[in-house]
Amino acid sequence: MVYHVIIALNSVGKRKVGQIISTLEQKGLELVEIRKKITHSRVVEFPNMKQLILQYQLNELDAMVFYRRIFSELVLKKKLTHFFRNYVELLFENEEKIIDSNELWEACRQAFGNDRKFPIMFVITTSGENGFNGSFFPEDFELDAHDYFNPRTLIPLGE
Repeated sequence: MVYHVIIALNSVGKRKVGQIISTLEQKGLELVEIRKKITHSRVVEFPNMKQLILQYQLNELDAMVFYRRIFSELVLKKKLTHFFRNYVELLFENEEKIIDSNELWEACRQAFGNDRKFPIMFVITTSGENGFNGSFFPEDFELDAHDYFNPRTLIPLGE
């Protein structure tokens, strides 16, 4: 089983992940890979279909209940927008037993001791495809094998 631990980077593009790694290794997971994405604040990803699809997937997770409780809707929306553009993804494996992703998320939260210091993070499990551990955030979406719409049609042109 492959475990994707996705952690939002802070406003300066950093995040100390050692505490999370050590907590998950104590649970029997083995760190396989670390991936990081940082998008400059001036870069606009348009259209942002990828973010909408991933936000829908993450809304299904129990962790979102926690984040909705401690952040207002507006603050959470801003934090999630930053999260989709700036994150570190840790890939862990465990072939011995299946551990519930909510249990792993809760263990990481407890390790911080203070909810204010706990970063926005999610733990997602996948089985991997043919031994390949792809990112939870795919680079290219093919929505039902149709072409993306032309974003220029959404922007009114000056006369």
